[in-house]
Amino acid sequence: MLKLLLVDDEMNVVETLAVTIPWQEIGIGEVYKAFSAAEALDILKTNAIDLVITDICMPGVDGLELIRKITWNWKNTKCILLTGYAEFEYAQKAIQNQICDYLLKPIRDEELIERVAKVVRLIHDEREANETYQRAMKALHDHLPKLKSELLNDMLQGKRTTRGQSAEKLTQLGIPVRPQDDFCLLLIRYKEQFADYDPFEMSLMKFAIGNLAEETFEEYFHVWISQDVHEYLVVLAAPKEGLCADEDTEGGGERKYHMERLANQLQLNIELYLKRSVSVLVSAWGRFPEELAKVYHNSLAIFRKRFGSEKDLPVYTIGETETAEMHSLYRLYEPPMLVHLMEAGNWNAVERKLESVLEELEQSWSESAEHITEVFFSVFAAFSFIAHKSGKRLAELIGSEYARGRELAPCRTVQSLRAWIQAVLKHIERYTSSETKNARESAVRQTQKFVQAQLADNVSLQSISDYLQMHPAYLSRIYKLETGENLSDYIYRLKMERAAHLLKATTSKIYEIAVEVGYQNPNYFIKIFKKHFGSTPQDYRMNSK
Repeated sequence: MLKLLLVDDEMNVVETLAVTIPWQEIGIGEVYKAFSAAEALDILKTNAIDLVITDICMPGVDGLELIRKITWNWKNTKCILLTGYAEFEYAQKAIQNQICDYLLKPIRDEELIERVAKVVRLIHDEREANETYQRAMKALHDHLPKLKSELLNDMLQGKRTTRGQSAEKLTQLGIPVRPQDDFCLLLIRYKEQFADYDPFEMSLMKFAIGNLAEETFEEYFHVWISQDVHEYLVVLAAPKEGLCADEDTEGGGERKYHMERLANQLQLNIELYLKRSVSVLVSAWGRFPEELAKVYHNSLAIFRKRFGSEKDLPVYTIGETETAEMHSLYRLYEPPMLVHLMEAGNWNAVERKLESVLEELEQSWSESAEHITEVFFSVFAAFSFIAHKSGKRLAELIGSEYARGRELAPCRTVQSLRAWIQAVLKHIERYTSSETKNARESAVRQTQKFVQAQLADNVSLQSISDYLQMHPAYLSRIYKLETGENLSDYIYRLKMERAAHLLKATTSKIYEIAVEVGYQNPNYFIKIFKKHFGSTPQDYRMNSK
């Protein structure tokens, strides 16, 4: 089903078209409404609109300029112009091939449906015949090396995904490594002379080394290459089918034999063809992906220990039982960082992050006062940052818990730290939620007050936004979040309720009531009223007696 956007500064025209035309019968699944070109552009930026029907004459940016912007920025969005006879010739000359059709006011419902249905069929035909998919695949192919590198780097740094998500990404990017495959890593460090290169030259050098790695290992291993945050080149190597891991072969297994041989060959190839010396470390074997971050961080620690600042050492292969003794907290510093989650207001993710950090403390460092204190100060800093961004001091937000933190009471045990974190987090969540809630409720009250006072005028989202000095898209969104109702639907419902009351309580003529609720055209009013109540205004009045 397609998405349609109706644009007209006359709200009654938009509302009439939205509610009286059986759009779904011609393949339109969602109908969006805009009452200015600016509002229409905001909707286009956040929704995949397939078809736009717009008037020409609108204040500010008119329909012709709107269509020009649409054809420039959203080339697959079709446009139909809604215009009067006086504007028809001008419209033809001004935009010619930029629109699919013209609709001349006034237009019968049957003709409108027929003309829009034709454009819907055109859209479907083009989608079946066009080369969008091929273009997307070409773009994906052009960016594959970068996308592959970024994914591996994320996984090296410990970014968590489900096994299903990992498998899906690997398949999409054409990476021949699957969950539960064995792997090992090669860490390649450049020597000092590389630092003299400019970024472009460095990119060429990394590309060249990556190509040499693929050529060197391609007979026996699938390789996946990335540059890590330390500017090491990391090569993940997974054995191809048929390469044994048994221990009968001299040297500790066929795959180990070939890995050590080819790692040495790679170092020699880089020196021979690129005239540069590199240090190469081969990690212990692991299981992908659950052991990837662990093997990587262990390899980094051993790299520092074994190579130091030496320049011309041979390839070093980590023994299967060789591990660097780790004393650092892991989950506190793995992405995403706590302060980033808090800044985004993702409180569920904040709670999960803190719980994982506390679990690691309990399991590995419950007797280490230093590690408990490290977590406390990191969390305290994140809490302070969020408070200061809100224009508050942390002490104002958390009250007595601030004194406990200043005295380092939470650092005594993991349990006391957990209690302090949970108490402080509740204070901060409560403050940010109430701050947001109060601001939104105030905006809704002011909106409703303005609409009720201006109902007889052509009240629109733009006029309300101008009055409240808010962006139309933002106002529309928060109104829906707070009330569960679209602002345009609220205005429409209020008009219908006012009209029904006037029909029952007064003897005003139908056209007078139409004007009083903001409809200058009585025919529009009658059609919309009948759509809402199931009877004409006259019948409704008669039945109410």
